[in-house]
Amino acid sequence: MLTLLRWCLLKTKEIKWRLAFWQFVDRQATELLKNPEALEKRIAASLAALIHDSNE
Repeated sequence: MLTLLRWCLLKTKEIKWRLAFWQFVDRQATELLKNPEALEKRIAASLAALIHDSNE
């Protein structure tokens, strides 16, 4: 019985952490989608740096 209680508590904590993680991801994605120009600049800069570094 005690093991079952511990398992339930462990699953509860696991679900809370998973939910917190996905809420954080959702918040970050929402912020990025609100300002697509900033996202485009970040991607373009990273892509240009990657191409430049691969040619050396």
